[in-house]
Amino acid sequence: MELKFFTGETEVQVHVDDLRRPWADFLETYGEASYLGEEFAALLGESKRYEHLMEQVSCGEQEFWKSVTSQLETMNHLNASPVYAGGVEVPKRALLPILEVLLPGSRLVSIEQVEQYEAAAHVKVPAADREDLQRVLDTYPVRLSMHVIRQSRISRDVGYQFMPFIEELDPTGLKNTWVGQFHRGVLEQMYQNRPIFVLHMSCPVYCRFCFRKHKDCRNQDAPTVEDVKQALKHIEQSPRIKEIVLTGGEPLLNRATLTCAVEGLSEIDHVQTIRIASRCISYYPHLFFSDDSFWMKYLTQKNRELQRRNKRIEIATHFIHPDEISIHSLEIISRLVKAGIGVYTQTPFLKGCNDSGAELTQLYRELRAAGSEIHYVYIPCSPIQGNKVYWTPLSEGHRAAAYLRANLSDRAMPILCTATPVGKIDWNTSGWAIEPDAEDPSYLWMRTPYTDAYFKEFVPSFVLKDARELKDGTISTRFMAEAGDPGLFLGHFSMEEGRSWEVNMTDLLEVQKMIMADQRVLQSPADTSIPALQRIHKTRVEIDVCDAGSVHEVVSYIAARREITDAVLAAKEDVTSCWKQTMEYLQKLSDIKHLSCIRLRSLNLNYHCSSWDAQKIDDIRRYNRLRAVN
Repeated sequence: MELKFFTGETEVQVHVDDLRRPWADFLETYGEASYLGEEFAALLGESKRYEHLMEQVSCGEQEFWKSVTSQLETMNHLNASPVYAGGVEVPKRALLPILEVLLPGSRLVSIEQVEQYEAAAHVKVPAADREDLQRVLDTYPVRLSMHVIRQSRISRDVGYQFMPFIEELDPTGLKNTWVGQFHRGVLEQMYQNRPIFVLHMSCPVYCRFCFRKHKDCRNQDAPTVEDVKQALKHIEQSPRIKEIVLTGGEPLLNRATLTCAVEGLSEIDHVQTIRIASRCISYYPHLFFSDDSFWMKYLTQKNRELQRRNKRIEIATHFIHPDEISIHSLEIISRLVKAGIGVYTQTPFLKGCNDSGAELTQLYRELRAAGSEIHYVYIPCSPIQGNKVYWTPLSEGHRAAAYLRANLSDRAMPILCTATPVGKIDWNTSGWAIEPDAEDPSYLWMRTPYTDAYFKEFVPSFVLKDARELKDGTISTRFMAEAGDPGLFLGHFSMEEGRSWEVNMTDLLEVQKMIMADQRVLQSPADTSIPALQRIHKTRVEIDVCDAGSVHEVVSYIAARREITDAVLAAKEDVTSCWKQTMEYLQKLSDIKHLSCIRLRSLNLNYHCSSWDAQKIDDIRRYNRLRAVN
């Protein structure tokens, strides 16, 4: 049967077979509850999943496809709604491979006219808004990938990040919020030990909330290989620099400068970590698979070479909302991590998108299960002109963080961070809100951990701007944000109160003995009725592996509770002292699909590392079965 589908520009005809074949393959490979949800996965069974689903729908196969495509044809990011066919709700993530057939390709689309936006986004802009929207397009560049265009068809929360809107004409805010203390060509430096190389100013897709959203940023010429070589000379002469962030724009778009930077940095002894900041994993995953998977192969090979020299590559990426998580993204993450390349996620906090806490809980749980570490959540969003729709008070970020702490594993928790004009602060550890600004209520003062002397060590000409010293010598900085809750203002108190500490090795050895006396955590807010099992948190349990008689009970308890994502294996002396039981637990727990992580607590790794021989390492490595959907 032939189906007609209007793309937004043209009408195309597609045969049901062209939809059935790739979708059946997708369901067979990725049709897991962890990716598509329990209810839909239950309809698929364990094998021949497409056939099982067609047996469940009430309308027959051809009517199913006719219903799905007709609903997708009318949808866009402004009216995205659930898709039902034959009495079954088809998850958004299961719709994406269908759209890859209906709206194929990996090209990039630059939007300069309202008519182009209407065609790409499949929307109709009201006559009263057309002139204003054109002003937006003239002020802030718009570029989309086909991947984002497909996701936006079925997700308001994806379109909200990338599609232009007339509220961008609101002039409230700053033109640039991030300026390093030191500049030289491609190099910007805000911290002593880690500068950035700005290797490319354009991106395959432009986020509407980006602090570099202005056209004068996007239109800057890309740096050259010679520019990179000049920056490398500066790094060579700066031994306190241990990490470099290769960023942009999108650094992966400039192959010549990125490979030059990686090759040059790998030859500098004091550089330990090369971080590459790329959002392509989320909004343009095809870049990792294009040109015979050039970037995947290059990064993997280069990281192997660096590891032999005690160096490493890390990838920093941004995910905002669970609707961005595609199977392509998860495959990239799991492949990179299995190749020894660390991937970590950072997240701007956006009003009306990921600010309830529930969205970030799902986002971080799934990304971590694929292998990503969770790093920062930035509150508030950068106070850039045209971004006001995304801003939230600081208190909203704290409220969401409290939700995350209650509903996420501790290992999936982000650091609550604010990027101030003089550097990042981690809330209530390295910095806090001090007081409102007396002259302008749209600003407040924030304490940072930095000092005038800190900056002058690598920027002798450093001068405080919109900042002042506190009595402990740290810098407070003026920042455009709304507190929301006056209780966040902690005042000017000093961190230095003249404390003195006297520590000797005898004290430390006594502390070590106390720590080693019992490695278990013997407390459980929830009664499991199983002595060997402590329910430490909603998402985490702790198991005494030396209690060999409880294995069946423990495994059954965890298997029945999908909210448990982490199991910690421990023993009074050490897990290495009960290795047979530890391996039995690893074997049985590894079959529980909703369990993202099995953690072994071993203080012997610190104090008696000889107990970890090659055989034990091989034993546990066999169970590290990282997959995109589990």
